[in-house]
Amino acid sequence: MPETRCPLVRRFFSLARVDGESVALLGPDGRPAATRSALARAAVEFSGELRPRVPGARPVVLSLPNGERFVRAFLALRRIGVPVALVDASAPADELRRCAVAIGAGAVLATPERIAGQTVWEGDGLALGLQRDLPVVALPEGTAVLKLTSGSSGLPKAIALSARQLAADGVQIMRTMGFGGGDVTLAAIPLTHSYGLGSCLLPLLLTGTPQTFPTCALPAALAATLTASDVAHFPAVPAMVRALATLPGLPEFPRLRVVLAAGAPLAPRDAAAFHAATGRKVHVFYGSSECGGITYDRSSAPSHASGAVGTPMARVEVELVDAEGRVLPDGAEGRVRVRSRAVALAAIPAPEELVLAPGVFLTGDLGRFDAEGKLTLTGRIGETLNVAGKKVHPDEVRRVLEAIPGVAGAVVTGLPDRHRGDLVAAVVAVEPGANLTVRAVLSACRDRLAPHKLPRRVVLVDELPVSDRGKLRRDDLLALLGTADGSEPPR
Repeated sequence: MPETRCPLVRRFFSLARVDGESVALLGPDGRPAATRSALARAAVEFSGELRPRVPGARPVVLSLPNGERFVRAFLALRRIGVPVALVDASAPADELRRCAVAIGAGAVLATPERIAGQTVWEGDGLALGLQRDLPVVALPEGTAVLKLTSGSSGLPKAIALSARQLAADGVQIMRTMGFGGGDVTLAAIPLTHSYGLGSCLLPLLLTGTPQTFPTCALPAALAATLTASDVAHFPAVPAMVRALATLPGLPEFPRLRVVLAAGAPLAPRDAAAFHAATGRKVHVFYGSSECGGITYDRSSAPSHASGAVGTPMARVEVELVDAEGRVLPDGAEGRVRVRSRAVALAAIPAPEELVLAPGVFLTGDLGRFDAEGKLTLTGRIGETLNVAGKKVHPDEVRRVLEAIPGVAGAVVTGLPDRHRGDLVAAVVAVEPGANLTVRAVLSACRDRLAPHKLPRRVVLVDELPVSDRGKLRRDDLLALLGTADGSEPPR
């Protein structure tokens, strides 16, 4: 197999040389879709198609759904040596263009209907579109992958990582969770997302961990692939956990050993329901695009306390610090600071606050350590609400709401109020048949929250507005709070 300078590709090609007939990819029915050697050969062939058409060493935006084409394209682009910018497969042409501008991309590789600009190659349902005349954006030396997100302002931002930082994250994840090359992974999380990259794609490249791709993220499709492919490792989002736990006639999963939940808070009742339905523990996994995995719930308890995210990953050091960067004792609330070999090179554009340094990432999360070294997240920096001069943590209110019987999930935010400063507002997802009312929700909150922490606007919905990666769609949330009839508690 031809050599490559990228350690990730070089490692996978080495696996293909040593044991090329081992299965790398499986279909939703559990049948082999590609061996290691076949996938490596396809990547070499594809890199030959792309090399003369990709402009220089500028980044290429890769935006494809999970599957053989994505893995082949990633390997081909990294074999050429260009940085790969990962963008959600559902992003329309306009968003792909904005992401390309943000990083000075030379081309976009996506499905043909989403390519804006000159298409220079097309085949197998893919198209490569050149991005003419985009200004060059300076990237850190050694950038291999750019994780692209919308950013807090809605404008694209990128996290630049080297191949060695990515490899460190993959190794830390596998060592902490105890899975590897012999364990099939259900890749239902988008590989373009940091969670899917670290928990699915990297184990495949580093140890040959086979990937199986469900037809969709609906619970019946997930259950079918879990069974057909003898899945051992299942990275999930809480919505998947909740849906599978309520699926009637759930089959047994004899090989399933490591079930994860990340991307959004996991409700303790959902973890308990999944354990009751399957006999499998759901392990909460906390991480960030800037540093990969941070903590992991290693316990065997069926459920967990709300906000609890476990203990630091292997080779990861986690501290809680005050505003001056001083390390705080156990029990004190502080800002989460991470030290790891997986910490990214840089954020683009650079944030106003210095949060990334070599091997160190200062998150925006607040938390507390207990005496056993277990971390509980308590909120976010900048999300603390000021209600008539008093502080309110939205996560505290959310946890109270989610403890109400019949509540499937909740999100709490602040709305501007000229009298109070911030107005506490909540969107609450109600379980089918629960017959909850706004008045009943507020009555339950009064028993556990001080008056200034009570939501002043509550909107009940069937389900929270989240993306397929489990992230809240904030625009949809604000639309619900701004247009739906709300209710204020009696004063």
